[in-house]
Amino acid sequence: MSYKVAVIGDADTVTGFALSGVSYTYVHADKDRTLAKLAEFMVSEEVGLVFITHRIAEEIGAEFRRMMRAKKLLPVVLRIPDFKTGYIPVVDELYELIKRTVGAEIVVRAEEG
Repeated sequence: MSYKVAVIGDADTVTGFALSGVSYTYVHADKDRTLAKLAEFMVSEEVGLVFITHRIAEEIGAEFRRMMRAKKLLPVVLRIPDFKTGYIPVVDELYELIKRTVGAEIVVRAEEG
């Protein structure tokens, strides 16, 4: 089965993803509608990956964290920087996800020579 990608973000971020072929997009308007759309993506059998911008995830706050604790294996939800703020988190969520999945830290080193 192939899964679809969804994105929730500001207009610039969503437009970029839509132009790259992402079919499930939502431009953040207010907290309640964004939470409803996120819940819709979370129960969809078609969505396997949801991108949400850090700024919006922080804005919806405790409800977002509660949804992440209660969710199933799919869809994977990743917070990403938006085009305007370029927010870079202290913890790289993708790195942490891979580390938990593999069960070990993967270190890439340049060869000396």
